[in-house]
Amino acid sequence: MSKSFGYKLPGYFMEYGPVEAGSEDAARTLIRKRLGVGRLPWGTQIWDLSVRPLTRWRVDQAS
Repeated sequence: MSKSFGYKLPGYFMEYGPVEAGSEDAARTLIRKRLGVGRLPWGTQIWDLSVRPLTRWRVDQAS
């Protein structure tokens, strides 16, 4: 059964997705292939879109 995942790279405001995969680990693999990297950058956020929908533009809170 396939789920939809979203992801956000550290330091960027844009959220990307959906990535269709059977699990979060499979989604991580697909995202790495999509980005052309061997390891995802530290701080990359990945979540199940059934839990939280994708927000195309999200501004982080200023500190």
